[in-house]
Amino acid sequence: MPAVALRRPLYRALPALALLLCCAGAPAHADELDRVRQLQAAGQLEQALHEVRQLIGRRPNDPQYRVTEALILQQMHRDPQAIDVLHSLTVQYPELPEPHNNLAVLYAAQGDDLLALEQLHMALRTNPAYATAASNLGDVYLQLAVDAYRKAVAGSGDAAAQAHARARLRLLQSLQHAPTPAAAGDAAAKPAP
Repeated sequence: MPAVALRRPLYRALPALALLLCCAGAPAHADELDRVRQLQAAGQLEQALHEVRQLIGRRPNDPQYRVTEALILQQMHRDPQAIDVLHSLTVQYPELPEPHNNLAVLYAAQGDDLLALEQLHMALRTNPAYATAASNLGDVYLQLAVDAYRKAVAGSGDAAAQAHARARLRLLQSLQHAPTPAAAGDAAAKPAP
């Protein structure tokens, strides 16, 4: 996935991973989506989008095709369109946690933490054991804490409160920039082409 300029370092890898998780479980669609995924991997996003939309034309209610469409749109930096696709999935399939999680990742990338929180809570209501959504929820709360401590540091008044906020801010920022176990293990675990 091309690098996306997001305001949160922990979200850099999440959009592709989160969106792909929704598509991972259907071997019946694997053959049909293989070509689309090959085009994506090759950076031929316009062609991949065209082909997935043809698949959607044949099966308009298939959520896997539509999630793949959203991923491609996101890779093309067409986040508003990806959001529209995912939002329609959350309306049509409210019982699926993945579209809520994926939508939350895009909202968080845009800095809309409240909408991200709402979608993550919805994802966890549909599947309380959904680890990706729970982890993303933690990341959003971490960002909210960083924002609050920044305001405290910039505020006027009690020097002790500002010193406390500065120390907490440094600690939280170190957490934001620390490599995650998945990211650290990706290089070693990635199979050779």
